[in-house]
Amino acid sequence: MGHIIMPAFAFRTALSEDAGVRSGFALTEANMLAHLPAENALREGLESDKVLRVQSEDYAETVGDLLHAIGAVEQPGMPTLGMRLMRLLDRDWRDLFAIDTMLELEAVASHYLRLRNSNDEGQAALLAELRTMVGGRPGVWDALQEAMTFHLAFSPFFTRTVDITSQIALDDLFASERLPIDADTFFDQRFINYLGSQPERLRDIHWRQFEALAAEWFQREGYQVDLGPGRNDGSIDLRMWNADAESGGPPAIIVQCKRQARKVERVVVKALYADVLHEQAATGMIVTTSDISPGAASDISARAYPITTANYAQVHAWIQAMRQPDAGVIAGDFA
Repeated sequence: MGHIIMPAFAFRTALSEDAGVRSGFALTEANMLAHLPAENALREGLESDKVLRVQSEDYAETVGDLLHAIGAVEQPGMPTLGMRLMRLLDRDWRDLFAIDTMLELEAVASHYLRLRNSNDEGQAALLAELRTMVGGRPGVWDALQEAMTFHLAFSPFFTRTVDITSQIALDDLFASERLPIDADTFFDQRFINYLGSQPERLRDIHWRQFEALAAEWFQREGYQVDLGPGRNDGSIDLRMWNADAESGGPPAIIVQCKRQARKVERVVVKALYADVLHEQAATGMIVTTSDISPGAASDISARAYPITTANYAQVHAWIQAMRQPDAGVIAGDFA
């Protein structure tokens, strides 16, 4: 592929933009460097003020490492188009193609993507050639289209243009109370994917984002969810009703969210129980990035409080269940 020669600051900017536009995040250079693996070949040079000579393959691998670190893709690095296709076909590709045929298919498909990316009029003929090469092999055409879609979306060797207003700042997860505008969504999928890749950052997110994360989980589980205003909410963060519940009735569950490192104390449990009685709710729940204290757990058990807890491990399991890396990638139809 050759080399790219630029000052380190230009590489930092380019990597932030390339990883950002392919993940949907507005990334600062500080974000980029914070998530670049220590073992990455470019790390030391990027932190300098030198002019760098970088192999294009190393640059692409670095973009892939960043995309993985921020949760946009399942695997680090930047696989070739052929590797993407082989992975999608699993071991079946050996029964479908000789290695020489697979390499030829990859070469033609890569050339097609370059023509497509530059809107070259020769792309239609090359696409027809690809169809002929695939022939009647079951599942291969669908897998090839998926592999090409991912390659166009994630490889920095192809131009990807997005509306800058559609990007969200990664820093908002930790510093902002701003939630998605979409009325059907409490918590942005990109943040879910990020936390799936960086679970240790869960305790660092803004308390309002933590409330929204819990609301998103329960909505996906089929509950009707009312997320409180965040401030002056009477210590009730979420009210939830079963999907078939009539409007206006007592909630099935009321939730208190505690994004904190220390364990939740007995006073919180007692206050939540009082709220359960006042709201005539069936149960209460504490959702926390820590756990409840032994004393609080003892009170729940001894006094038969209708209160459950979702601790750090449980919330982490929710995030993993909601992760959708690679989801929503659209490159247009391959007619």
